[in-house]
Amino acid sequence: MNIKPYDKTIRDILGSKRQFFIPRFQREYSWEKKNYQEFFEDMMGNLVIDGGKIASSQYFLGTMLFIGNFTEGTEQVIHVVDGQQRLTTVTILFSALSDRFRELGEETLSRQMFNYIMTQDDDGKEVRILKSKTNYPFFAYFIQDKEKSVQPEAATEEENCIKETYDYFSTQLKTEKLKSMLKRKHGSDVVNVLSEIDILKALRDQVLNSTFVSISTTDRDQANKIFEILNAKGKRLAHIDLIKNKLFEILKKEEPADFAEESWKQLKEILNSGKETVGLATFYRHFWISKYKKSSSNRLYDDFNTVIPKNEPAYVQFLNDLLSNAKIYMQIVNPKREDYGNRKEYYWLVQSLNALNNYFNVVQVRVALLALLDVKQREIIDLPMLKSSILYLENFHFAYNAVLSSRANRLEKIYSSFAIAIRKCQSKNDAKTTIKTKLFEPLDALFPTQQEFCQKFIELTFSKKDNFTNVKTKYAINKLYCHFSQKEIFPDDGSVEHILSEESGDSSLNIGNLILLEVPLNKEADNEPYCNKIKIYRKSVYPWVSDFIDAHDEWDESMILGRAKKLSDIYYEKILGKKIV
Repeated sequence: MNIKPYDKTIRDILGSKRQFFIPRFQREYSWEKKNYQEFFEDMMGNLVIDGGKIASSQYFLGTMLFIGNFTEGTEQVIHVVDGQQRLTTVTILFSALSDRFRELGEETLSRQMFNYIMTQDDDGKEVRILKSKTNYPFFAYFIQDKEKSVQPEAATEEENCIKETYDYFSTQLKTEKLKSMLKRKHGSDVVNVLSEIDILKALRDQVLNSTFVSISTTDRDQANKIFEILNAKGKRLAHIDLIKNKLFEILKKEEPADFAEESWKQLKEILNSGKETVGLATFYRHFWISKYKKSSSNRLYDDFNTVIPKNEPAYVQFLNDLLSNAKIYMQIVNPKREDYGNRKEYYWLVQSLNALNNYFNVVQVRVALLALLDVKQREIIDLPMLKSSILYLENFHFAYNAVLSSRANRLEKIYSSFAIAIRKCQSKNDAKTTIKTKLFEPLDALFPTQQEFCQKFIELTFSKKDNFTNVKTKYAINKLYCHFSQKEIFPDDGSVEHILSEESGDSSLNIGNLILLEVPLNKEADNEPYCNKIKIYRKSVYPWVSDFIDAHDEWDESMILGRAKKLSDIYYEKILGKKIV
């Protein structure tokens, strides 16, 4: 194996000016109180006090595994295979430390602390040192925003866990808590003379100077093998391992080929074949609740034994179903036009799947999508039925998740019930009824009202800086372009244009000041005043731009909110297809 181990510190990794990316297939941040409390107490317990001064001492954090070498390599993005729980916890603690320094009036210490959370690339653009798809945007706003200008509500188990960890650290970083913890080991006389600032600085250094063994490789398969070796001892078998063992127990035939072994190997290859890889456990649960029954993770093995007959034909069919659904699943996660022979009638599908997965980052909807694409392949539904269903899902999740930031967890039960029902349909009429009663009607009951939608829609913004709302705002602008142009595919040459220059103030970032413009024209318009931009806009072939300049001889800040409200009504009625009350 081409692996390179190094002795490193937290200072080395977070000060490397690289971005450490946690792939979506990794498990979510899940440290319980006993875990982050033990980490904090270990950090505090290793502080030494001598001669009235407090300082850090050596502490070993174990092993971390990466794809990419942040020590010698040139990669700017390093993938974290093992170590995400510790790195996430350290980042949360540093955010709480930065906030505490700020509360105490130590702006310089606060700012320097935050340099281990956010860095800058060579162009001066802000970069989050730790990046994860599963907790975005909550982690970015709640932990990685120094100003904490937005206070999002925790909507998932992972987000609640992040918030609870931060709240715990914030409480422990108060003077009385810090000194109380130190007194257990060093006594009151020694601790009372210490200032809170010195204790906080020592704690900071204790974490930064903590060492770990960094193992780097450039090969994902090698990384997975190393991970299995590192975690083999004492590891309790997960439900997927138990199910695999049960399948292999019945499917014993090894000649002329080992069907079970080859199928399982092929399954893992499929799930690792795309740009966005998928964990086997994640796929399996989505497949199971899309086809058989709604099961929690700890019930999957028991439910498998109950539902699937214990015989060779049933197990062979089950493995074949796993393989065929895995291929569909990867088309959902990594949508490409090539998957549909580059046929134009499927361009909308690739765009919709990309929006659901990458713009809105909704995982639960895969349960419904998996069933819809499966029954389409089996010709239970036709293309128009597929299109109406998926476009509905795209619109629903834009309104429900992207705009209102509502909880997606409650949707899993709806999607599982729908998926199981439509897979059982034997005709297009049955399927049409199922889509209406099991999908559209339950989601309609949760669809945001006009007032709820428009109130949040008019708050959408777009900035050149890395901003949580950028992706969904850009999506909304492209959808509005499609409406005004009577097209369904986003243009390849479109970019978001600030009608009033972005430099003119915060209101210029609002969606009411945005329009889609060809990239060359956007560059030409740059920061010109509107009176000069009109001449440039006239070169655009986009109908939306022509309509705008025909209606606006002048444009100023006072018009932005009014246009935002008008766009929100257009979006709700014309794009989402909902009635304006």
